Amino acid sequence: MGKPVPTSSRDYEKEFAAYLEENKTLAYAMLKKAEEFADLDCLMHKVNGEWVTIKWRDFGEQIRAVAKALLEMDILEPGEMAGIFSQNRPEWAIADLGILAIRGVSVPIYATNSAEEAGYIVNDAEIKILFVGDQDQYDRAKKVKADSKYLEKIVAFDRDIKIEGDDSMYFDELLEMGRKAPQEEKLQERLNNVDPNDPLTLIYTSGTTGAPKGAVHTHYSFMSGIFPSLIRLPEAGPGMVSLAILPLTHVFERMWSYGCMLVGVCIAYCPDPQQFVEVMADIKPHYLTSVPRIWEKVYGTINAGLKTASPMKAKMFHWAERVGIEAYRNKMENKRSSLWLRMQHSLADALVMKQVRQTLGTERCVVYHVGGSAMAKEINEFFLAFGINLIQGYGLTEFFPVCVGFGDNGKPGLCGPMLPMCDARISDEGEIQVKGNMCMAGYYKKPKETAECFTEDGWFKTEDVGELITEEKNGETLTYIKVTDRLKDLIITAGGKNISPQQIEMLFGEELFIEQFVVVGDGRKFVSALVVPNFATLEDYCNKNGIKFNSHKDLVRNPQVIKLYEDIIEEYTKSLGRVEKIKKFALLEKELTQEDGELTPTLKVKRKKVQEKYRDIIDEMYVD
Repeated sequence: MGKPVPTSSRDYEKEFAAYLEENKTLAYAMLKKAEEFADLDCLMHKVNGEWVTIKWRDFGEQIRAVAKALLEMDILEPGEMAGIFSQNRPEWAIADLGILAIRGVSVPIYATNSAEEAGYIVNDAEIKILFVGDQDQYDRAKKVKADSKYLEKIVAFDRDIKIEGDDSMYFDELLEMGRKAPQEEKLQERLNNVDPNDPLTLIYTSGTTGAPKGAVHTHYSFMSGIFPSLIRLPEAGPGMVSLAILPLTHVFERMWSYGCMLVGVCIAYCPDPQQFVEVMADIKPHYLTSVPRIWEKVYGTINAGLKTASPMKAKMFHWAERVGIEAYRNKMENKRSSLWLRMQHSLADALVMKQVRQTLGTERCVVYHVGGSAMAKEINEFFLAFGINLIQGYGLTEFFPVCVGFGDNGKPGLCGPMLPMCDARISDEGEIQVKGNMCMAGYYKKPKETAECFTEDGWFKTEDVGELITEEKNGETLTYIKVTDRLKDLIITAGGKNISPQQIEMLFGEELFIEQFVVVGDGRKFVSALVVPNFATLEDYCNKNGIKFNSHKDLVRNPQVIKLYEDIIEEYTKSLGRVEKIKKFALLEKELTQEDGELTPTLKVKRKKVQEKYRDIIDEMYVD
């Protein structure tokens, strides 16, 4: 068993105790901030194509109105559950904090979940009232209610949703009810009596290896994640903006957004991840949370554009990239760049890098957090060299966060540094294990599963394989985590070789011709892959090169297309060892989706489901 690595000798626990004494719980702290920041911008969202801001004063008033309406309806006792089934929007946060203010428990449901998936959560959590964001979610909620003995009320955020029945109402009606309700004294009593150890939320796991489980987080565990994260970012405050592009349903975005808000940072909600570049140009955020896929596609788009750029423009870009990376590596190694390199770097920044930052809307970047999966080292290094501070974080639904990047401490290929108040160690099997106050209280109504995810001495078993890397900086020990794979995802070939599928799949993140890439081969003679083309890019290529087709089936069977992908795979895997090489692959004619049960709501591949569904195709690749 590897020796646990502490983050610092500073007494963060004592500081946190004082912080908790002052702020008590998330809802209490947020309403206190609504008074302190009353005239500042709190939230931004798009209405009819225009960005609209909500002041802290109005934000706090609406939280109180929701809370008083719930009390007036007498629908939630302390500890009972309310759900939110919606895309990101101001009402999401308002409803969430209104629920928490009366000692209710808020349970998020991914906006993309089917009626069956939503119904599972509603019934498992025993949700009594459900807030929904659009017509599709409302219609699914009605189906859920018809089969649920728990769900009593549905609240629709949008006025243009068609609702029916006494079990449904609009959000603005709920607000008006709360404003008129004589519940201020009871609200204050509930708010004052919220205990830090009260459940705050159930966050359901993505369900890659079975039915989702509800991780119980308390106000204490949430504040334990927020407090050390804010210590790392002392510059965060009023006048700054964080762009919320990940779903608030995910612990990553929800905890980060609330942490930002508690120091006065305004949150801008991205209405659609597909509009990322456009929204970035509008908002120019100081902070954001994201997944590697977004930046991989930006990187791929930049490189694809260079192929059609003028020779002079492409040459200048590659020169700037080379200079930027050399200067960045010198900085990371505490080496002073030569005068000639510094001069070149200054010129490259003025002529090329600054233009890239302006195009991407990253001029005001302080730190952009990346998480959810591994990011290719060379892609991370590219953006850092261009002055865009992307740093990989690390955490899990059950234990969040573990690593939060700050300052110039990001390291390509690594997550971190680790937070104060959190320890990590590596088990004899190579598993990353963690301990800290930000850990969940357990899985809801699942004592057996809860016990199984902890070691006998109380460490949380992440099921991630990796290593810890430490360095001394400014008198503090900084610890980084390198994640290499998931224990359950490791492929063991028939020859007994351990293969990390994620490390291979990550190689293709930037490739615009590939939408999804799934490595298979457990128990087989060699490694193979299921490949989903980016059909828009592929169709454009075929049209330009005279390759005729009538359907996706025609495309994936075309010898010229197969040869194209064979060359792409060979190019991206040339650095791999012999046993890791993709010997065979199959092009799929349909994208993997959540609706078909192949992806989780966070777009992680359900490997077992995919391998079962495409077993015949996989078997065919292994026919001699």
